[in-house]
Amino acid sequence: MGELEELRRRVQRLEDTEAIRRLKARYLNACDSQDPEGAKNCFAEGEVVIDMGHVGVFNSREGFAEIYRTFGCQPFILDMHHGANPEIEFLDDEHARALWALEYRNFNLQAKTVTFVSLIYHDEYVRQRGQWKISKSRSEFKTALHCSYAAGALEAQLAARSVAGAVSYEK
Repeated sequence: MGELEELRRRVQRLEDTEAIRRLKARYLNACDSQDPEGAKNCFAEGEVVIDMGHVGVFNSREGFAEIYRTFGCQPFILDMHHGANPEIEFLDDEHARALWALEYRNFNLQAKTVTFVSLIYHDEYVRQRGQWKISKSRSEFKTALHCSYAAGALEAQLAARSVAGAVSYEK
């Protein structure tokens, strides 16, 4: 491989790394903006795996968007997702994977609860029609604190690895 071709490959890898970073930021920002279509479009078309632990496992981006629309896109839900510490690895020119740390907070004004969660995303990416998309995402929950402020003071209801059992996503 010539020097110019090597430089071209290195620049392309930097551009691909930035595209994946921007994709994840677009996904997290869409979640915070209660934009299920924007969040859905960050995932690959066709079969995907979106494993959100106790929230559910989805094999299509449409299934994920449906539950997100039902439970996350309500005027009484206030969310903030902060993604950081990406470790992006390219498997080839069309496939990559990454670890992302997530700090998440949720205020449910109706239930009068506050939830803090940290997790690691285990993501896989594929290039579709020239654009990077998430093809697989698994959430590895690390910490969770679920509190109520219904009585006028913040009271911890759960401190664990996840909010499974304290927060329900059933219709």
